[in-house]
Amino acid sequence: MPTVPPDELRRYLGRIFEAVGAPLDDAREVAAHLVEANLKGHDSHGVIRTAPYVLSVQEARVRPAAPIEVERETETTAVVNGNWNFGQVVARDAMAIAVAKARTQGLAAVGGYRAAHIGRAGAYGEQAAAQGMVAIGWVNGHGASSFVAPFGGTARRLATNPLFVAAPTGDPDAPFVLDMATPVIAEGKVRVARNRGAELPPGRIVDGDGRPSADPHDLYGGDPPGSRADGALLPLGVAPDYGAGGDGGVGHKGYALALAVDLLGGALTGAGASSGPGSRGNGFLFIAVDPERFIGLDGFEGELAGLLDYVKQPPYAEGFDEILTPGEPERRRMAERRDGIPLEDETWRQIAEAAASVGVGPYEGTILKD
Repeated sequence: MPTVPPDELRRYLGRIFEAVGAPLDDAREVAAHLVEANLKGHDSHGVIRTAPYVLSVQEARVRPAAPIEVERETETTAVVNGNWNFGQVVARDAMAIAVAKARTQGLAAVGGYRAAHIGRAGAYGEQAAAQGMVAIGWVNGHGASSFVAPFGGTARRLATNPLFVAAPTGDPDAPFVLDMATPVIAEGKVRVARNRGAELPPGRIVDGDGRPSADPHDLYGGDPPGSRADGALLPLGVAPDYGAGGDGGVGHKGYALALAVDLLGGALTGAGASSGPGSRGNGFLFIAVDPERFIGLDGFEGELAGLLDYVKQPPYAEGFDEILTPGEPERRRMAERRDGIPLEDETWRQIAEAAASVGVGPYEGTILKD
């Protein structure tokens, strides 16, 4: 399991994405986004995506350097057509538009469609919070990319449909960042478990027959993939015995939340609501709000900082010695990984294979541990 310095990994991935046709700045943007996801502990949205991204370009499902077009624009709204460019590039530009409009109008909403996978959604909230904005986002699977069963069902019907809320706290290194998928577990975390040869905790997925499973291969139709029917992720809130005759817990809440994300990120933006199999990319709706038009930035940051401090105070539940707030786990993991990112052997092998497929030589940088 190699541990690789983040700067060297970032440069190597940048070479790979440039080799598949991305302009230099865009290649670096995608590489930096993936490495940052690993740095913050979200391996599911990190460099494990390199090989699938390269394959998507090779299969013409992603179009590096495609023009990003702004459609149906008003002073407070816009729709961005990414033309299947890398999602990180499309979403970054869309949030920049939202922030610029909110700066002059107080708030703005920008929808996006025909964007490839945008990666870690919270990154775009951080982008806005760094500029003194409150940001909210909803992301769907562009009408496809179905992985999640509806509450009461076992077949894939919805995408993982993440959402985020981000805000400045007065500390530029510690914004509030809520970033969550609406199933119990993000699909990428199942992918990581598969690459690690690890089992999943109970209540995360069902297999192709609708039975509870701890085997990550069951989400992808067995080992090898496609040898059996695909399994499904379960909605947030289901009980561990879902699919085995239990009452399902409170999975109706995660299911309803996923539907809400789908209508905002998909039906409203032109990306389309979930309706079938396959995976093409992401649709999204971003909202930016300028606190200066409400309580004022200083007042807002003071209120938020006070709230976060208040909820962290004891007493603690048995088994806990502290209370964390959104964004804290990521900052801690980033401090732990600043010198080196541990990667699964299988993920490292896939990156090397993807590099070779586009004419990039083997990684020749530092390996801290192997």
